[in-house]
Amino acid sequence: CTAVLEVDPENVKALVRRAQAFEGVERYRFALQDVKTVLNMPYTTVGKANFDMCNMMQHRLNRTVQQLKAANV
Repeated sequence: CTAVLEVDPENVKALVRRAQAFEGVERYRFALQDVKTVLNMPYTTVGKANFDMCNMMQHRLNRTVQQLKAANV
């Protein structure tokens, strides 16, 4: 995914897949960064399915990051 994004930094499919991969290996902040990039793109470019998935991921990732912050205090 990263190689594709070096050539095409706005490739929605690559951003979504990389965000999912980052989440899978508990790199939540990197996942959030990719999700936010997708959510800031025009809706017509992203599409409903990707937008909805990224919106759900953003909420889940924000919750996870907040829980981790609270556990480390």
